[in-house]
Amino acid sequence: MSDDVRDEDRLLRRIADGDMRALEVLYRGMRVQVFAVALAVVGDRGIAEDVMQDTFVRVYSAAPGYQPRSRARAWVLTIARHLALDAVRRRAREQASLMTDRGTAAGEPGGNRLDVTNALLQLGDIDRQIVVLHDMAGLTHAEVAALVELPAGTVRWRYRVALARLRPLVEVEA
Repeated sequence: MSDDVRDEDRLLRRIADGDMRALEVLYRGMRVQVFAVALAVVGDRGIAEDVMQDTFVRVYSAAPGYQPRSRARAWVLTIARHLALDAVRRRAREQASLMTDRGTAAGEPGGNRLDVTNALLQLGDIDRQIVVLHDMAGLTHAEVAALVELPAGTVRWRYRVALARLRPLVEVEA
């Protein structure tokens, strides 16, 4: 077991005991990855920031129930993914309600060259999550497979296909 894994487990035990300093350390160490996962799922920076904050609130309240069977990082990212999916469902319900009230749908702006974030948003939800969890959160394909509840071979295949789709969207003109 690596030192990072043991450190994260220790932090979660301290958080379970009410240590806010340990929560702050965990937040500083994981906020970028949690934000990346949330953004990959929700596709909106503002909502992703809210999900990130909610994730650490949930980590604090759920820490007493954490069992160090798997990596603490994967546990935290799973919480983030579930909260992000909840946010997507909530937003879909709200948009459906607004569309029913107004009877119209809003369009989205397009463009030829996109930055990396916008390029990721062009992928489907699962493919975007796979790329972000593997490349930005640093999880292995097997860990990603467990989080998205797909076979590891499928995750590897979808990852390669997603990268091939991203490549032309983020290439810089010479």
